[in-house]
Amino acid sequence: MKRSQIAIAVGVVVLAWVAVVPGIVGMRAEADFGKFDQDALGSSSLPISTKLASFQRGWFSSTAKTEYAISMGAQPVRLAVTHQVNQFAIPFYRWAKITHTIALVDDKGVETPLPVKLNASSDKLFFGGLSTSVAAPEIDWQNQEGLHIVGKNLNLNFHGKSGETQKYELNLPSLSAISAGTQINVNLSNLNLSGTYKDEKSATDTWKQDGHIKVDSIEATRNGNAVLKLQNLVMDTDLKDHGNNFDLVYQTKIDKSLFGDANGVVADEIHFDFSYLNLNKDGLLKIQAASKAFYEAAAKAPPVAGADVAAVAAPAAGDDSTDAKLAQKKAQMAMLMQHAGELAASSPGFRIDRFSLKTPNGEVAGTFEVNLDGKGLTPDALTGNNVMALLKEKISGKGSLTLARDVFLNAFEQKNAAAPAQRQMKENQLKMYVNQGYLKDDGKQLSLESTFGPQGVVVNGKRIM
Repeated sequence: MKRSQIAIAVGVVVLAWVAVVPGIVGMRAEADFGKFDQDALGSSSLPISTKLASFQRGWFSSTAKTEYAISMGAQPVRLAVTHQVNQFAIPFYRWAKITHTIALVDDKGVETPLPVKLNASSDKLFFGGLSTSVAAPEIDWQNQEGLHIVGKNLNLNFHGKSGETQKYELNLPSLSAISAGTQINVNLSNLNLSGTYKDEKSATDTWKQDGHIKVDSIEATRNGNAVLKLQNLVMDTDLKDHGNNFDLVYQTKIDKSLFGDANGVVADEIHFDFSYLNLNKDGLLKIQAASKAFYEAAAKAPPVAGADVAAVAAPAAGDDSTDAKLAQKKAQMAMLMQHAGELAASSPGFRIDRFSLKTPNGEVAGTFEVNLDGKGLTPDALTGNNVMALLKEKISGKGSLTLARDVFLNAFEQKNAAAPAQRQMKENQLKMYVNQGYLKDDGKQLSLESTFGPQGVVVNGKRIM
């Protein structure tokens, strides 16, 4: 083939790509936004309702507008997002670039910009999925009560295909919160958050979620005096799917800490690992859906300023619709209790897998576990009147604690002439606890083991309740 023919063929392809593909991308974008109400957050169990307000399709660009209502209190938070769709496709990279402009919407439908300027955009990727980035170069916000929040260079990225595992990453180099009324100042340095998740819409799905949080330092002062310092805080989270149930596992480590001023409590190498066990997937989804319905129903009749959700759900006496609304509230609460019964029937539990720290006076370590025996419980077993009685019958657990002897004796010791007397008083207290069986003392470490359940509480083999 002659070079001229190749050039003509390439030119035709490029012309077709530039002239035809944007129109096709626009039609696909219109179809995607047309499914917005069903496929986006509105179909999730979160208390968020969504609506496609408009879509104007052009050949090279289109504009869409979506509305969100977040029902988490007496007054829902309403947002309007304008999406500008650039339909010029880049081969093997993206089909379209969508720029998002977010505004707050008041009760009268008037839009106002967010208090923090955000640069938000999404790429509709060539091989499927979306890649979204949100950036806030400057954060400077304060309210009428005197709370002032300042930060720099917030960056949030998440990407993935709908219905599949999504990945996210957030970076925030610095953030400060100052309360003028209490003179409390909190400074955070280098927050990094990343992980994966999958939107759980069915109990039969395999649920996936994990996360990693790292903060270089957190410092808090009051009236210029230090009250808290944490260095190198790391937390990892993981969801373990077991079919009908799942566990949530958290592992936390803090390299160095100071609670109080320079003479405060020092603790290094803090480990705090804990787990929520045997959580029923179906029951949790039903509770989330029922909670969403409750808040959405409350939001349809917004109260006067200062009212709460309970005031919305239970209108004043004398209202012709009071009885019906009260009956609806009772039915919704009964439904929540029934779904809570489904969670209880799966025998959920909470466990502190590891708690340990090092102090100048020695080490401290402990474990704890509490379980609810759900055997024989039916979904309607829980009612507002019998919850405490059932918990007393069904809950059991155990715990253990060991600590260096000097940790107990030197805790909160005052560096003054009274210190020897204080230490002798603590020695006497320790001897009393040992004699009563609450503690074991081997001369170096103190320890105790305890179990509790319907039959009572046992410490170091001695029943105390």
